[in-house]
Amino acid sequence: MNTENHLIIEQNAALGVITLDRVSSLNALTLDMINGIRTQIETWQNDAGIQAILIKSNSPKAFCAGGDIRYLYDCYQNGTDGHKGYFIAEYDMLNSIRASKKPVVVLLDGYVLGGGFGLAQACHIIVSSEKSRFAMPETAIGFFPDVAATHFLSRLDDIGVYLATTGDQISSSDALYLDLIDYHVPSQQFNALLDALSQSSNLSKDNIEQIISKFITRPVESELSASVENIRKHFGFQNLQDIEKSLENEKDQQHQAWASKVLSTLQQRSWVAKKTSLRLQYLGRGLSLQQCMQLERNLQDIWFEHGDILEGVRALIVDKDKQPKWQQQNATLDKILAELG
Repeated sequence: MNTENHLIIEQNAALGVITLDRVSSLNALTLDMINGIRTQIETWQNDAGIQAILIKSNSPKAFCAGGDIRYLYDCYQNGTDGHKGYFIAEYDMLNSIRASKKPVVVLLDGYVLGGGFGLAQACHIIVSSEKSRFAMPETAIGFFPDVAATHFLSRLDDIGVYLATTGDQISSSDALYLDLIDYHVPSQQFNALLDALSQSSNLSKDNIEQIISKFITRPVESELSASVENIRKHFGFQNLQDIEKSLENEKDQQHQAWASKVLSTLQQRSWVAKKTSLRLQYLGRGLSLQQCMQLERNLQDIWFEHGDILEGVRALIVDKDKQPKWQQQNATLDKILAELG
């Protein structure tokens, strides 16, 4: 076992295991963790003794709660370019996972948020327990869903728009219904599954999936599946005012409570972040994965100057007054968004 930079690196026979071990911060990804994951994935590509790679968490509460946003905030406030280096490293890590010649399995148990969601989506085989909660909550801190969400959420059309703009959490049942995970395995079976993978002498992708299939159970019914028509009705518009007006004018008494709750969430989010998120979701539908990631990278580098992330992090994490003063509009961002297509 090798423990460093909040990662535990182990080899269980032919299985290489990376365990996220920053439990006190719900495994929010530090720059060292990001670089460590990438380095380990790349090292194992040339190790004949490793047939497959598995990523999991040591936290009973979370797989990963996202990126280290306090670090990004501090870098920018201190006048360094550390935030730009962080995003470069994070996207290099995602590309390394996707490009791995050896299957990469991820076990999700608890919160899968933001950068953690992006990390999970980059893996080849995604297994979740009933305890997982998924979200891209970036608009709550004045940011936009990144780490390839422009690709993986936009594939869900109006549901992707809903998830990207509100940041609402969904269950593992919902994630399975939306095809955001591959398998549902009960949390109490995770150790047995890990043992079965560790004991196998053939860890090809097909064989890994056969092993996992022995542990899967049917999850409870997806709550989101009952709201799909509602989501499509309200989130099919291409501008925010129309979405919010539609939610406000919900006439069906059965759905008014839901619409009111979603509208309340949406109205608390940063205007420029919501607007950008909506724009990216529409653009993402016509772009490849790499084009989506490049689009996000271009926006990340200007967001600290023009977006609301500094105010969002200040209000929610630094001062904790939970009273962000969002911009009402930003002409520079409007111009940039218009130029995106």
